[in-house]
Amino acid sequence: MSSQRIANKVEGVAPLSLPILSPAIVSNGVVYCSGQIGTRPDGTLVEGPIEGRVNQILDNLDTVLKAHGSGLQHVVKFSIFITSYSIFADLNAAWLRRIPSPPPARSCIGVASLPRGTDIEVECIAIVPGRAKL
Repeated sequence: MSSQRIANKVEGVAPLSLPILSPAIVSNGVVYCSGQIGTRPDGTLVEGPIEGRVNQILDNLDTVLKAHGSGLQHVVKFSIFITSYSIFADLNAAWLRRIPSPPPARSCIGVASLPRGTDIEVECIAIVPGRAKL
């Protein structure tokens, strides 16, 4: 499935990615998702406590994953980028409310800045059930 067809499948329910990248690519039954920030489908950034952005990011990733035949329950690895570890405890609390158990592998990397001035970005890798060749 081409990136354009996937972009059309998520239009209106997840923010569209920049034309220089795909929201996700499937290779050998594994979905590699580009990073998502806490942007609503209409393009506005979720403000306020970190929990709102975490929920929006996970909703966005789930939408992209489902468009590729997967879902959050099939994620094997999350990579989280944050601009300050002062949000780490609140991030983890929000994360635990949304991530299936047992939780997948995860890394959390501190960075100097992120797109649109946000404080968090998340990317993931997931399997497509019945198609993964790990």
